[in-house]
Amino acid sequence: MLPKRNIGLLGVTLASVGSMIGSGWLFGPLYAAQMAGPASILSWLVGGLFFIFIALVFSELSSLFPMMGGLTSYSFFTHGKFTGIVTGWIYFLCFVTIAPIESLAVVQYSSNYFPIFVNQNLQGKSELSIIGYIAAILILFIIILINNFSVKLLTRANSLATIWKLFVPLIISFAFIFGSHSSFSNITEFNGFAPFGIQGIMASLSVGGIIFAFGGFQSGIILAGETKNPQKNIPIAIISSILIVTCLYALIQLAFVVAVPETSLAQGWDKLTFIGDFGPFAGLAFAAGLTLLCTLLYIDAIVSPFGSGLMMASTTARVMHSLGTIHAAPHFVTKLNKYGAPEKSLWVCFGIGLLLLFPFPGWKEMVTFLTSSYVVTLSVTPIALMVLRDKYPEGKRVFKLPLYKIISLIAFCICGLMMHWIGFTVLLKLTCVVFLFAIIYSTYIFRKNKILFKNLDLKGASWIFLYLIGFAAINYFSTFGNGTGQLTMIKGNIVAVIFSIFIFFIACKLSLNKKRILENIQEIKH
Repeated sequence: MLPKRNIGLLGVTLASVGSMIGSGWLFGPLYAAQMAGPASILSWLVGGLFFIFIALVFSELSSLFPMMGGLTSYSFFTHGKFTGIVTGWIYFLCFVTIAPIESLAVVQYSSNYFPIFVNQNLQGKSELSIIGYIAAILILFIIILINNFSVKLLTRANSLATIWKLFVPLIISFAFIFGSHSSFSNITEFNGFAPFGIQGIMASLSVGGIIFAFGGFQSGIILAGETKNPQKNIPIAIISSILIVTCLYALIQLAFVVAVPETSLAQGWDKLTFIGDFGPFAGLAFAAGLTLLCTLLYIDAIVSPFGSGLMMASTTARVMHSLGTIHAAPHFVTKLNKYGAPEKSLWVCFGIGLLLLFPFPGWKEMVTFLTSSYVVTLSVTPIALMVLRDKYPEGKRVFKLPLYKIISLIAFCICGLMMHWIGFTVLLKLTCVVFLFAIIYSTYIFRKNKILFKNLDLKGASWIFLYLIGFAAINYFSTFGNGTGQLTMIKGNIVAVIFSIFIFFIACKLSLNKKRILENIQEIKH
């Protein structure tokens, strides 16, 4: 059963915008400010610029392959089955985390009204209680249940929620910026505009929630198979949604910076804390005596994460669906219900989401886990674009990226820099997870079917493992994420860019020949 093309340009644009405006605006400004100070405003602008380059690459590929969950298939087309399986499952690992994150966000903000949702740990920090986890599970269940119905109904509901999610942050931002309690001296005092220098800006991008906040732009791409005139609508929707969200987040960050009480900054931005910071904006509004804003914030703290969770659960299920089409997941996940929704995929995502909820005590910890896998998934697309331009030139491209070689290389180098800024500790964990999965899967296939094992194209996947090992080594000597600091920030960034360029050309060289690529494309299409 083929998906119906029911979604127009506005629906796709709002799907991406709605996915990007979730819990990121509720929590990201606090963590970004702690890492970069007032320069966190620049962090959002830099993040938006970075994602424009990445989105341009995605736009051509999505117009070339407008299929449900299509982005999980790109590396399968260009580098073979094993590469598609590894990168596809990394995609899934990334996306399946988001709906639980948004569920946690709803409960975490609600804890200001319902203290029973949190406990104090031994360090005196707030963590979700058992009742808080049960509430998060219930919210996740409702998100999955709604997704079982028509995607057209889902995107219409999301469009209404997105309009709300755009206006509420704007209202609250203007109220903080022009309110009597705002202090613009915060921007330059307390060790200046950039108290932690460029390194603080870089770190806030990777582990301060900024990359996570922009991640939702892919929702429009993954809905390409259900979009009217996808060759035209997908690129327009993606670029415009990123521009809208970049401007909004920069404004929100400015509002947060000027709204922080000076007394809370006595020990510096990195020690920033205040009553109610488990729900940062609500805590500031309460401290300023803005009761009406508090009420609005608590309503939005349900609408924004819940709406984002709805769209990202839809996205995750379609990633799982795509994994099924390349035989990287059980075939049953490709079945659609009478509404055209991948129902079985949705419930698989729910089960995995439950497992992911419990190891993490809060929003920030779960976002840090997600970011490392997300950057790896972004790295695949510039390489896929280069290979497909060279070996599949006859493909129908209504949107054809100008200067594609330069833009693809820039996009890949941006991904490499973000891999570097993630730091050593987080990237080491991801590398271990990917290698463990690859070993278990390869051993299973080898024992089951040696002929199938030979057809996995293991050579094509070697660049991914070299990419992970190389950056783990670079990060070990860097100043980010518990590195030894032997590489200064500037030297580390230069090494990261040079290594990215090396991997970019190696990965393109390791791609399949034209005949095999065409066979893989035909396999998915049929």
